Amino acid sequence: MIGNNCLLKSKFLAVLFILLALAPLSYGQENCNCEQALKQLIQKVETEYPGFKDKTKDKLVYNNFKENLLIKASDTKESDCIELLRSYKNFFRDGHISIYQFDDGQNVQKNKSADNKVAISEKDFQKIIQKTTDPLEGVWRSGSYKVGIVKSNNEYLGFIIEADTAYWKVNEIKFRLFKDGKANYYLRDHSLSEEKYELVDGWILYFNYSKYIKELPKPNLSEDEFNSKINEIEGCYFKKLSEKTCLLGLSSFEHNYVERIKKLLIDNKESIESCENLIVDVRNNLGGVYEAYEDLFPYILTNSIRGVGMEFLATETLIDEIKKWYDDEEGKKKAEEWIKMFKAKMGSFVNTDSTDVYISKIKLAERSPKQVVILANSRTASSGEAFVFDAMQSKKVKIIGTPTYGALDYGSASFFNFGCKNYKVMMPTWRSMRLPEYPIDNIGIQPDIYLDKSVKDWINYAKEYMENNE
Repeated sequence: MIGNNCLLKSKFLAVLFILLALAPLSYGQENCNCEQALKQLIQKVETEYPGFKDKTKDKLVYNNFKENLLIKASDTKESDCIELLRSYKNFFRDGHISIYQFDDGQNVQKNKSADNKVAISEKDFQKIIQKTTDPLEGVWRSGSYKVGIVKSNNEYLGFIIEADTAYWKVNEIKFRLFKDGKANYYLRDHSLSEEKYELVDGWILYFNYSKYIKELPKPNLSEDEFNSKINEIEGCYFKKLSEKTCLLGLSSFEHNYVERIKKLLIDNKESIESCENLIVDVRNNLGGVYEAYEDLFPYILTNSIRGVGMEFLATETLIDEIKKWYDDEEGKKKAEEWIKMFKAKMGSFVNTDSTDVYISKIKLAERSPKQVVILANSRTASSGEAFVFDAMQSKKVKIIGTPTYGALDYGSASFFNFGCKNYKVMMPTWRSMRLPEYPIDNIGIQPDIYLDKSVKDWINYAKEYMENNE
């Protein structure tokens, strides 16, 4: 049985991904100049960010910073404004606050060059990839981008086959690859990013911040081998390292990983139950939803989980957001109850649960590993940290690595309008009731065993630690 507080928290975390995907503009608003945008952003943060008072205890420092930024904003042009707005949000050092600029298409048109297209028909391209032996030529995919790559003189051109039609048209050049491993990569607004690229195993193309998987010609792998390799690349995999030790890689708890992780645990149930030692690798896991890792708890816990609740800052815009958070009857009923509570305490913090402390009772597996190591690093954040924070209560778990990112004091980030059609702010809606006694933001969760830079292979270190520690 999972505590109600956990279930509610997980639903709120899931909202973030829905809002990130949709992020609708409010067309009743007008575009703001930079000074106006900064003033309205300040007003929004000062009245509705749950961490504002905690993060601005030195009023003199904050007010001086704010006033200097307002002076700078008065002569900042719109193209530079997003960085100025982000410098304001950076003051709060909260990974759950983000500023986004929404483009009406003008910058896209401005950044497009005259020679940004590949003159090739679909029929001619198909003929090329049917005959080619060049590992770079073919059809590649990365998320919503489907591109073709053809060789042209001394470079390779990656051109759009499918993409978001608001920003890209068929045959427009997404990237150029050069022989020295350098690439010109064009971002969503067609602005240039100079990057490096690397081709791995002939069918995985890495850039600085993205990767493309080859679809055609198909890699010489069975479907199971292909899917297994993709899972490993994306950090969602299970592997037996030795007779005693198994490895479970979980690089994301995002909503679209939930079913993959659940299937991974089911497919490898016997191996997980029979291995003596289990390594759970959550390095670079930036978070997601509770449901992504709840099925793992029966194998790694030895006892119930104790946690504290959260307090929402009751505001009118939060109430407006809550109305969108649920589409099922149970959720709508819960939202109505909360809205009633919030309206009675506008501007104050509200604990929506009946208790400050919750106990999550987990039904433990009859067979499970004797020792568990969780590998975490500075890019383990948000729900990735929540997993570490809960798991470390188990008597058989050791956290090995470096301190985590430190983004767990304020949560359930949602998009908010602040009166400017060309910008939106994403902010947390609650603060943890651990505060102020036990802050984690910008500190991180400390490992049981710190790994310094001389340790190159963390997985092997964890394996040797457990196998030689019996």
